[in-house]
Amino acid sequence: MKTNLRLIGGRKLESPNSIDTRPTTLMVREAIFNILKNSVKNSNWLDLFSGTGAISCEAYNHGAKKIVAIEKNRKNSEICLKNLYSLHNIENRKNDIEVICKDALIWTKPNNERNLSSINDFNKIKFDFVYLDPPYRSSYHELVLKQIFNCNFLRKGTIVICEHSLDLDIMKNTLWEIYDVRTYGQSKLTFLINI
Repeated sequence: MKTNLRLIGGRKLESPNSIDTRPTTLMVREAIFNILKNSVKNSNWLDLFSGTGAISCEAYNHGAKKIVAIEKNRKNSEICLKNLYSLHNIENRKNDIEVICKDALIWTKPNNERNLSSINDFNKIKFDFVYLDPPYRSSYHELVLKQIFNCNFLRKGTIVICEHSLDLDIMKNTLWEIYDVRTYGQSKLTFLINI
């Protein structure tokens, strides 16, 4: 297990010894939460392709009320849950966190039975923020975005943040407006708003 992954503020997280996992860099995470500022507080947060859960952990530390992380790799989903459960004051908040080991492409299909916890408010949840970070070399971005914006778990005004490679441009669509685009090193962030 590698432990050189750190949260904003310096806390260490676990990450697997694998080239298949590419955690969002500290610089990108700092940028995201500087852009979002206080709007994360008391929000519902969905983290797709969550990997080690670094983004979910940052959302928790910035005051998110509910966090759902979707990661298909079992080992990574276990690390994600372990990282979330290592955070400050988590004993009082474990019911606010759900880590689901499932393929995000399947989980985001419209009308899919989403295996969320039996906790009633998880089954009725509308997300304020959705973060997705598919593998850069995949062709998932457009498909997942269309599926997300056709699901019933977004509210009007939900912000979807897509991390992707520099050579990918996400185009405007009738389902969303492009709110902002930022570049950090080899990563690009596109902020979309549900209209």
